[in-house]
Amino acid sequence: MQEKFTLMMSRQCRFEWGNEYIPATLAVLREAPKGSRISRLNSEKLGRTLHALSTAEKVFTQLALCHPDLLDIHEQKMLSPYGAGSPLRGHPLGKGTFPAPVRGTVDIAKEIGFKHHMFVFESPDGKRQTMPFPYQGDLLLYMKGHDGIPYAVNWTVKDREQAFWERRSSKPKTPVQRKKDLDHAELRAELERAYYASAGIRTVQVSLDKVESAVIANLNMLFVVHGVPLTHDQSLLEDFSAEVSEAVQAGTPVAYVAIQYGERWGGRDQFIARIYQDIWNRKLILNFFSPILIDHPFDTEGGDLFSVYGSLFEESAP
Repeated sequence: MQEKFTLMMSRQCRFEWGNEYIPATLAVLREAPKGSRISRLNSEKLGRTLHALSTAEKVFTQLALCHPDLLDIHEQKMLSPYGAGSPLRGHPLGKGTFPAPVRGTVDIAKEIGFKHHMFVFESPDGKRQTMPFPYQGDLLLYMKGHDGIPYAVNWTVKDREQAFWERRSSKPKTPVQRKKDLDHAELRAELERAYYASAGIRTVQVSLDKVESAVIANLNMLFVVHGVPLTHDQSLLEDFSAEVSEAVQAGTPVAYVAIQYGERWGGRDQFIARIYQDIWNRKLILNFFSPILIDHPFDTEGGDLFSVYGSLFEESAP
């Protein structure tokens, strides 16, 4: 525990904007919790690799990265045991603003009757002391507000909605153990909610079982190619995108446009990648609840990703 604590503090206690963010826990086998489905996502927008510790975190990270107003994500972010500056402190777009600090989890835990995780720290001179071990969140999103000032939204992520209310809900347990796990889950959720609320930051509970399978498949497919470098001339790619947009409006499969350009200019795969990138960058607005198949007419009726999920990104509850 001491080694983990020291490593977490070295990554998280001196963050400055403009430096590469390092999560408290990396998506590697030696660090991730046992049984985790880890993944590392290379984001072109953020210019770094993001670390997801579950399939749900991977999907919601992709969803967040697709949002045009996203500025940054801090995944696996430490919750400070003691009072600390706002997560928004010092952001370049927030110059001249003074966001409220966060209260420490130790004080909040005392208030709500939650037993804070503790460990024994041994200093180099052999002295031992009991210290609070930091909790960590899942995804902290930084968004650009309508006035240009950034705000943050905290996403706590689970595979199933039921998991928010009970630890180890799928395991058999006695009534006493079940009540203990129900109480722990409720208080742990309240600890994190109150922590971020003290700085005016909203917490949203998101679960994978509330996301349509088609949306998950589409996000994953688009993310794979969203950052693929294209070597064709930019003006040619813009002309191609314009023709693709016309084909979408006409109800023609866009694969035909890619084939025509590929036959004339070569590199057909690059034109196909450009189609997916235009969708990812919201130059083409499609129904995300239908499979995105380039050899079929695109469905453009309803199902806009952020018309459906936009409330998850709002600074305050709708």
